[in-house]
Amino acid sequence: MAAESAIYKRTVFPNGLKVITEAIPHVRSVSLGLWLNVGSRDETESSLGVSHFIEHMVFKGTKSRDASQIASYLESVGGVINAFTSREETCFYAKFLDEHLPMAVELLFDLINNPLLDQKEIEKEKRVVLEEIKDIEDSPSDLVHDKFAKAIFGDHPLGWPIQGTRTTVKGLSRAVVTSHINRFYRPDRMVVAASGNLDHARLKQLVSKNYNAGGSKSGADGRKIPIFKPVRKIFKRKPSQTHVCLGLPARDFNDPSRVPLLLLNSLLGGGMSSRLFQRVRENLGYAYNVFSYLDYFQDTGIFGIYLGADKKNAKRAISAVMGEMDRICNEKLSADDLSRIKEQLKGNLMLGLENTSNRMNRLAKHEFLTGRYISLDETVASINAVKADDITDIAREIFVKNRFSAVTMGPVDKSIYGALE
Repeated sequence: MAAESAIYKRTVFPNGLKVITEAIPHVRSVSLGLWLNVGSRDETESSLGVSHFIEHMVFKGTKSRDASQIASYLESVGGVINAFTSREETCFYAKFLDEHLPMAVELLFDLINNPLLDQKEIEKEKRVVLEEIKDIEDSPSDLVHDKFAKAIFGDHPLGWPIQGTRTTVKGLSRAVVTSHINRFYRPDRMVVAASGNLDHARLKQLVSKNYNAGGSKSGADGRKIPIFKPVRKIFKRKPSQTHVCLGLPARDFNDPSRVPLLLLNSLLGGGMSSRLFQRVRENLGYAYNVFSYLDYFQDTGIFGIYLGADKKNAKRAISAVMGEMDRICNEKLSADDLSRIKEQLKGNLMLGLENTSNRMNRLAKHEFLTGRYISLDETVASINAVKADDITDIAREIFVKNRFSAVTMGPVDKSIYGALE
């Protein structure tokens, strides 16, 4: 796929609903997402998990379709439909052949416009979500990330589990679900994003037909900005591995440090050639799985590191991780390393853009985080412009030992965090 052959267009309806597209004429597929700017950070402690629960419930039936008809409608023509909930967004999405765009638009809007929310189905789906929570609790490598979010964000809603807790899910009622939909499923929080072989004007027409695009904006609900305080916790478990998450706050997506930070992530823990993989796994053999990652939210970011190690090696592995951070802060980055991570980041981006689903997701995320389109050319230029000192400077700024939060699941004690002192 020629990366820059896509044609970007954006329309904002009077009530705030946005339609954004990347037309790619030489493909046959379309990826379409109906995004809502609402996730677990917009919930209350008593309604925790309601955004994720609604994502499940709309598939249980609408005024014109039962659950089986929803599942088979696009599948019968080779398409797929699904949904997910994150800390800040809910997305209902479909992928299909271009000729079936009207079917997909109508179906996605039917889900959010006309859910039945039948009481019997609500009680049944509670049991399904409770099993999902049990699956996470039985997977230390998943659970440690939930515990880490709670540690680094504290009492802020960004630290709450997306699925909710057993107590809050059991307490969800039809009234709570309906209230959440009425409050957040409104046009000024909606983005319809699409990538593939489609016409922007045609999609606008279909959106207008299937959703009331008139009226005025409802006004936005403000989000509380998180305040960070380093926390280090141990959760005693007896899995075969000790699971560790380390991390600290990073700047938000719109900060000028974003691209140097992306390159720093690639250098430290982004792939098999990264410093962490080569040192902690290949050279020392302390861990099978070790990587770093970046999470961006509307008003903040997280730079995180995960590793899974035997309990006797976990402390050594953390020390090795901190040692690699010290190297980056104190040693000049070579021209070869700088070139390698730039090519890695650009290559990963371009390969990802060969997939219309990835393009659609990128469109929506950029809309929510920046309110504008970031082209491939702009991204590549910003990567090429980064100097070695830019990466060293941001590493020195954020890699401060006493700012790290950490969570470990396994049969260890707090001495494991000696390298963070």
